[in-house]
Order: sequence, then C-alpha cells, then structure tokens
Amino acid sequence: MEILENEQLFLDLTVFDGLSDKRVQDLRAAGYLDNENENTDQAERFIEEFVGGRADEVIRTLDEQGSYFKDKGHVMYHAGLKSLMAMEVVMERLASRMVIKRKRNGDYIKRNGINTP
Repeated sequence: MEILENEQLFLDLTVFDGLSDKRVQDLRAAGYLDNENENTDQAERFIEEFVGGRADEVIRTLDEQGSYFKDKGHVMYHAGLKSLMAMEVVMERLASRMVIKRKRNGDYIKRNGINTP
C-alpha cells in the first residue's frame, strides 16, 4: 500500500464518517470491520502500527520546534502525512498513550521529566 492509501485506511477506521456503503463493504471484505461495523483486531493492529510508526518522528520534530502549533505542516511532513485530520488523530492517540503531552490550549509538546503529569 502507498502512504496515501494507508492514510485513507487509517482515517476510515478511526473517523468512520461519511463512508459509502461500498467502502464499508470493502472494509468488511478485507477483514477490517465486523458485521456490526466495529473494528476487528486486524483493524486495531493496523491503527496501532500506523500511529506507532510515526511516533519517533513526531517526538523528534516536537523536540526541535518546541510545540505542534509552531509549525503543524513541519510535523506532518516528518510524520509522512498529507491530511491534517490524520495528523490530528495521530497526535491525539499519541497523547492518550502519554507519548506526548496535550496542553490546555490544545497544543502538543514533547513529554519530559518537567511536564509529565
């Protein structure tokens, strides 16, 4: 799969908004959705690998520039993403894993000994 296909699959499985009946059928046939349109273990593995594969570059880029809001495009570029929506979902998932920290204003920063909860 190309990066764009992987990114679209990631969005389809995490956002699941406005998918056509054909796309839902394709995701079921590929084993990503069950009969209730819930993610299968295969889908969850894909999501975890997709996010995990970008974690190091996101952390490195946040460390270099200080925060996500300083230059979102730069973080997206280094994460290998084209869609701002995909980037936002990746950032939120990394924050929920406590890999990075989400600040009160919605910005993300690298987690370190000073700002850990």
